[in-house]
Amino acid sequence: MTPTSTAVEDVAVRDETIVALGPPGSLGDAATVIDAHGCLVLPGGVDPHVHYGLDFGVVKAEGADYSPAAAYGGTTTVVDFALQQPPTSLHDAVAAKRAEAEGTMAVDYALHAIVAGPDVSFEVVEEIGDLVRAGIPTIKLFMTYGWMVDDGEMWAVMTETAAHGGMVVLHAEDDAIARRLAATYVRQGKTEGAYIVETRPPLVEEAAIRRALLLAERSGCLVYVLHIAAGSAVHALAEARARGIPVYGETLTPYLSFTADQLWENPLVNNYPVPKYAEDQAVLWQALADDRLQAVGSDHFSTTRADHYAMGDTVDSMMAGHANVELRLPVLFHLGVQEGRIGLSRFVEIVSANPAKLMGLYPRKGTIAPGSDADLVVLDPNRRWTIRAEELHMRAD
Repeated sequence: MTPTSTAVEDVAVRDETIVALGPPGSLGDAATVIDAHGCLVLPGGVDPHVHYGLDFGVVKAEGADYSPAAAYGGTTTVVDFALQQPPTSLHDAVAAKRAEAEGTMAVDYALHAIVAGPDVSFEVVEEIGDLVRAGIPTIKLFMTYGWMVDDGEMWAVMTETAAHGGMVVLHAEDDAIARRLAATYVRQGKTEGAYIVETRPPLVEEAAIRRALLLAERSGCLVYVLHIAAGSAVHALAEARARGIPVYGETLTPYLSFTADQLWENPLVNNYPVPKYAEDQAVLWQALADDRLQAVGSDHFSTTRADHYAMGDTVDSMMAGHANVELRLPVLFHLGVQEGRIGLSRFVEIVSANPAKLMGLYPRKGTIAPGSDADLVVLDPNRRWTIRAEELHMRAD
């Protein structure tokens, strides 16, 4: 099963590489044979958005020693983040992240580099070309939170990234609108955490994306917008793509599973951006089907229940993060393919082929073809099981 074809074939593997495809029995004898009769053989999942070891001070995500969970869930390649903060250079941040992952990461991995604000230096911007040439073509920027950049810094990073053929990866939420709304709700005494969707409504995503897309259009920079939850944000991306702006969008399985209404029942549903409403979720599913969104990530940030509440549970202190890397493929297969929202080929595109292409990993990753890595996933479409934390392989309880 690839993004473009379905066939009953044997796959021959030598030294971790696919060397041949052919009709059953046509490839000769093998030292080891795996019988996948009745199952789907898929290219390994490529998760473009994970966080291992990300430290918020109060809370730190699980480390790469938990990364076998990705393989258990059908993901064989992950893209993590190297966070640069002053006075550290981009080169040093990448080196530190690689040292943390090497020998520990259970699956193949790549990195995005995060240029963190405020006060992005000229020297850090000048490192971007070196990173792109060294195989890290994606530079992440925040438009909110303590690492946010202003428009001048975003313009500088976009122009430099475009000059070297890279792509900016964007956390797009309008910080000023969100902070003002949060302060308003606190002033009115509406501090319960579930109000957070009203302080970070769809407008917060849409406003940030539209502002960033103007800079992307003028700079010629490729842009990949992470974790889109709002339907209006999807519409903004679609309008830009219709004008020829090279912009791509990702959503997450939590946004396809939960809505803001569930925040009242369970604050653990929260993420940033915040899960939106049922009508937003409907847009996300339709956009995955019609290619207005190109990929599904996990935004894996696995903590314990106690960690999740360590920062508080009010509208101005809500923690976020889902233990999700192990569940991205099975949940999307269930909700998407088996419930008829997307076809099987589209499923392979959005969990494997498209992320591989967008992150510069295709055709080594994201397809089943001679010369590609033998990252193969066998999925039994008829097996039914119930998710239980104690049976998963992540730290979250």
